[in-house]
Amino acid sequence: MTGTRHPAPAPRAVLSTLTALMALLALSTTTVPAWAGPPPAPRPPTPYRAPLWPVPEPGRWQPAPGTAAPGARGDSGGGRPREARPGSADSRMVAAVNRQRDKAGCRPVRPHKALGRAAREHSAAMARSGRLTHTGPDGSSPADRMREAGYRVGSAGENLTAGSDSAEAAVAVWMRSAPHRRILLTCRYTHAGVGRAQGSGGPWWTLDLASGR
Repeated sequence: MTGTRHPAPAPRAVLSTLTALMALLALSTTTVPAWAGPPPAPRPPTPYRAPLWPVPEPGRWQPAPGTAAPGARGDSGGGRPREARPGSADSRMVAAVNRQRDKAGCRPVRPHKALGRAAREHSAAMARSGRLTHTGPDGSSPADRMREAGYRVGSAGENLTAGSDSAEAAVAVWMRSAPHRRILLTCRYTHAGVGRAQGSGGPWWTLDLASGR
């Protein structure tokens, strides 16, 4: 009589060990994501802040220092720049600025003598040097010049251009430039000063806008 021999059952300890090894093997081949806590909150984009004194807008052209443009208007006989007297050009620029401010819902600015002095002196200095710059010959900033002229500065901005034949044309140049337009349409400004100097490459325009303390 032929019979079939069955293997003896494995001890329980051996089965438990095999089960544990198989479980470890399964874990080792499974990718388990590491827990790093909740994802960080997204950072908001850095807001754009226009500089207080934007890069000057040259208008039609900007001459190199000491270089005269052929046929440039405003040259005096000896090439020496002349500071324009306060008058209609100032009032026309303030009126042109206020028309733009009115469209933006801002109150009009009013001419201020101290700001006018600061702006006229800076326009004359730019005409002498033949370049647009917010830095005065003595290293002064626009706010420094306003204070020196006697204005108690709370907040202020300055726009420059050269080569625009009229106050309206100068304002139009600034309105095409976002940083300069932002200064024109800053509603907190209450006062204005206008400088216009004749000279090679001119007229040289300075517009100071400010509110006092």
